[in-house]
Amino acid sequence: MGWMKGLLSLLIMSSAVVFYTNSDNTQAERDIQPIETILELVEYGEMALKEWQVLARDVQGTIESEKMFQEHVHKLRDQLEGWNQTYYDTSATEWTAEFQLTSEGGVTESIRLMAYPENGTHTLASTYKLVGTRATDWHTYKLEEQLQDRLLLFSMDTASLFTQVQGTQDALTNKNDSLLDQAHVYMEKLDAKEVEALTEETFVSVSAYTTVWKDQLNTGDQTMNVQIALRSDKALGEGTTVTIGTPIITTEY
Repeated sequence: MGWMKGLLSLLIMSSAVVFYTNSDNTQAERDIQPIETILELVEYGEMALKEWQVLARDVQGTIESEKMFQEHVHKLRDQLEGWNQTYYDTSATEWTAEFQLTSEGGVTESIRLMAYPENGTHTLASTYKLVGTRATDWHTYKLEEQLQDRLLLFSMDTASLFTQVQGTQDALTNKNDSLLDQAHVYMEKLDAKEVEALTEETFVSVSAYTTVWKDQLNTGDQTMNVQIALRSDKALGEGTTVTIGTPIITTEY
């Protein structure tokens, strides 16, 4: 399971680039279906939704100087009416800027620009994230259209997409099943086959593959595009935290 944790670390590191295959990289036909499918699993599993998110990450060429990065950030700021610049730092070898917008409905958007040293210059990468706490938000605010529009705005046509949902399952739900049994139930609903699993007394993480979704992550001789993690908090009376992501979970779980 070490490779899975390694991939998570690479994704979180600001200088990381995660490559995964996508049979169709055209922005107009991006497959946004996974978020709806996973949100349906939350309802099926009688979970209390904590958070859903869609994250897009794209490498967008090179930045030759700090001044050019400043100009790029300034140009973007002019385009983002109503957004707040929440972070800016060029004091280290990596240059970073971030903007954020929270809608009246509570859905949060952020765009983070990172320029990190590579091969004698700086590689520019952008990460856009859309986050909500209610399953109905996706349709209520027509967020699929908004996501597509944002990817165009930020020139992220070939961005890698990562979808994730986290919820809490009641402590008494499926009390006779192990955490791995419960993970397999979700896998069955996604028509996914297990690739690898890590099991502990109060924690399970399963990597799997489904043909339903086009995107997949290749590492070594393994192919996966679903991760399911369950952490039991029965001792605290808080039930089980369930995190489902594709092609991998992108946060701590």
